[in-house]
Amino acid sequence: MLIASISLIIIAVAVIVVSFFVDDKFADLEKEMEQLSFDVVQDKYKLERKMKVLEEELLGGSTPIHKVKSKKQANHQNVSEEDVAISLYQKGYTPSQISQFTSTSMDKVEQILQSANLKGNVANEN
Repeated sequence: MLIASISLIIIAVAVIVVSFFVDDKFADLEKEMEQLSFDVVQDKYKLERKMKVLEEELLGGSTPIHKVKSKKQANHQNVSEEDVAISLYQKGYTPSQISQFTSTSMDKVEQILQSANLKGNVANEN
């Protein structure tokens, strides 16, 4: 009986010592999940920031969209379209890209840019 209890104590000590050297797979999994969660939050933040910048550049602020607009609202939209077109042109976008971004015809974009050049609002880049 004494030999059995001594052997059990030796086995218990050996198992405890071995447990310190064995990799804890749950800790590794927990670290990996924590890193993944951090990456997702970071990517979400970057995406939201980029979306906000794009909205500001393309919309030039918040403009309400209605099917029927009064004349005052139409004039306000034309002013904001002009401002957005001029701003995008100054940042180096081509007239065709500005036309796509603002959903405005190419002729209107060119007209806006020509009138801005006459007024001196757009710096000559040539």
